[in-house]
Amino acid sequence: MSEKIGDFTIHHVNNTYDRSGEKTLRTHVNWELKEQHEVWGTGFGTLIVEHDMDNPNAKVGECSWQGETFQPDGNRTMSWQEGTWETTDEHTWLVNMKGWDSLHGDIRSEGVISLADLTFSGSVYKA
Repeated sequence: MSEKIGDFTIHHVNNTYDRSGEKTLRTHVNWELKEQHEVWGTGFGTLIVEHDMDNPNAKVGECSWQGETFQPDGNRTMSWQEGTWETTDEHTWLVNMKGWDSLHGDIRSEGVISLADLTFSGSVYKA
């Protein structure tokens, strides 16, 4: 297993929507790292999920992440990731992504979105 960089819990801020193609709805879910985190400080990010409007109750799909954090020392970290989401029940999504950030280079993350609590919790690893 690869080295763990850190655990996170981020909080839902809001959603925005746009279309990508004739019947694809793209949901932009904005999140905030409210607590001062020892690795990332505070920050914001957007999880983008694409939905086939002909199958609104799909159980799996693709997603991506873009965000930035403001570290305790005043530096910024920017990141992106791409991967998949999968429902385990009507209130929980499992999210697995790989990407890059300006602090650690290649990274991967595993997380759980709780629709009931409006939180996204998980871990980030060196890839």
